[in-house]
Amino acid sequence: MAARRTWMDPRLAIGVVLVLASLAGVWLVVQQSSRTEAGWSATRTLLPGETIAAGDVQQVAVRMPQSQERYLDGSVDPLGLVVAATVGEGEVLPLRAVGQAASADRAAVVIDVDGALPRAIRAGALVDVWTAPPTDEGFAAPSVLVDDAIVVGVLEDEGLLASAGRQLELLVPLDQTAPLLEAVSNEHALSVVPLAQPVGSP
Repeated sequence: MAARRTWMDPRLAIGVVLVLASLAGVWLVVQQSSRTEAGWSATRTLLPGETIAAGDVQQVAVRMPQSQERYLDGSVDPLGLVVAATVGEGEVLPLRAVGQAASADRAAVVIDVDGALPRAIRAGALVDVWTAPPTDEGFAAPSVLVDDAIVVGVLEDEGLLASAGRQLELLVPLDQTAPLLEAVSNEHALSVVPLAQPVGSP
């Protein structure tokens, strides 16, 4: 009578090991992708030059396994930090968007704009300001006066006597502030053109 084999087939053992290793790898991937870290998200649109105050940010648990080092850690207190780049409402604060010192390279200017505004004109948007100086026959050809201005807000008159015009509050580079104020005082026709850009993207 032939003796019964009591040892395991090596191929079966290798197969079991490979299956277990595959399952362990899948488990590690799932655990890594579902791991959350504490971070800070903006409760409103934060603009360059602003100092982060209470209520401007809230702590959130976010999934960022491969880019954690790009964002402000939840253990760091953001209050008092200065915004260096636009951060959209609900966006997690990237490290590059905050700093310790206030930016002194922009000034706030309010301008009047006639007619309808593009939908892209909103807080945090980058715009170019075009100007057309008045002439005896109307206005000269428009040209860019200010580039890369940041929209702080759109001001509209909602009263009964409201006109079609609107006011925009802009953050303008300092070296372009004087020419813009001169254009305003000389009653130039001003227009704004939004620039395509990923607002507050990391």
